[in-house]
Amino acid sequence: MQKPKAAVVTPGSFFIPSGRSSSVERVVEQMIPLVPEGFDIRIYGVQEPDHPSIGALEGGIPVHRLPRGGRYATGVIRSLQAWKPRVIDVQNRPGLAWRIKRALPEAKVVSSVHSLTYVSPPHVSRKEAERLLQSVDRIVVNSSFLEKELRNRYPLLKAPINVNPLGVCLQDFMPRGTPRSEALREAKLKDRGWQGRRIVMYVGRLLPLKGVHHVLEALPELIRAVPDVMVLIVGSPFYGSSRRTAYEIRLHELAALYPDHVNFVPFVPYPMISYWYHLADVILVPSAEGEAFGLVNVEAMATGVPVIASDAGGIPEIVEDGVTGYVLPQNSLETELAPALIRLLRDEQIRCSFGHAGHQRAAQFFQWKHTAVRWHEMMRKLLVQ
Repeated sequence: MQKPKAAVVTPGSFFIPSGRSSSVERVVEQMIPLVPEGFDIRIYGVQEPDHPSIGALEGGIPVHRLPRGGRYATGVIRSLQAWKPRVIDVQNRPGLAWRIKRALPEAKVVSSVHSLTYVSPPHVSRKEAERLLQSVDRIVVNSSFLEKELRNRYPLLKAPINVNPLGVCLQDFMPRGTPRSEALREAKLKDRGWQGRRIVMYVGRLLPLKGVHHVLEALPELIRAVPDVMVLIVGSPFYGSSRRTAYEIRLHELAALYPDHVNFVPFVPYPMISYWYHLADVILVPSAEGEAFGLVNVEAMATGVPVIASDAGGIPEIVEDGVTGYVLPQNSLETELAPALIRLLRDEQIRCSFGHAGHQRAAQFFQWKHTAVRWHEMMRKLLVQ
């Protein structure tokens, strides 16, 4: 019996597979190869020079690569019309999902919404976003926060909204806490001349809404209480690009006041980022409102490192306050971040307890295989509606 065809359409921004992409492409790269058998799956992405037009992910899942820019959507639609999949999952581009549904009305079209970015100004007005989302057969989001936001904004939406939390590949991260892991970490720190330092780390894009400045502003209080503290800021304003921004320059100016306590590490591709997680004593996720999920949270937990995060968006669905880390109110980061960091950095027992609980929670609830099974079930049910 022939398997039903299912297409997964990436946004057309980054080459796939590649460690130098956004989290949207990483979701596809990590999840789709783990989907249980039952579909004939094809992925669509952008072409890059010196790469074949058809590639593959792990497990042999084909990736069809098309020209970038304005030709991408047209190329995807033409290919879909020729291949005739029964279900099409469009990743984080509601406008493209709308175009595909118009071109292939008989197909079941899913709009996977990863954040509020592409359903909000300046990308699209709320009225236009509602029109786009009304056109599809199902909407998939990565957190209950995002589901609630869409329902509040667009109470007349007809398409069902399903929550499918994201995950982590546990094998890509070495958890802290075992004698072998700690010995390896000490060797890494010694190699860099950082032995004896207690390390607070931020991983992600250097954007104001990510809240990186909060930890630098908390440094005077933090250094007084924990003189051997070091802050590692891992990331750049853009994925895989060295372009600078005014915000990044401001961060470097703040850090220059504490040259012995701050180090910047430019963008690190996945899965090489696991090297840096392994060095951390605490991971910071001080995001502002609208953080739908935050893969950093589950990656830190997979490494057995406690997280101090804001209560933005879907983060409280991942980080358990007082169990796997601390969840702080967004509007009190200026006053509560330093004390929370000091408590953790001074108490190794709590760090170990939080880290162990975080690793268990990631293993139980946030693995890509869990995300893949839920995706398979949603697509299967969609076909029989």
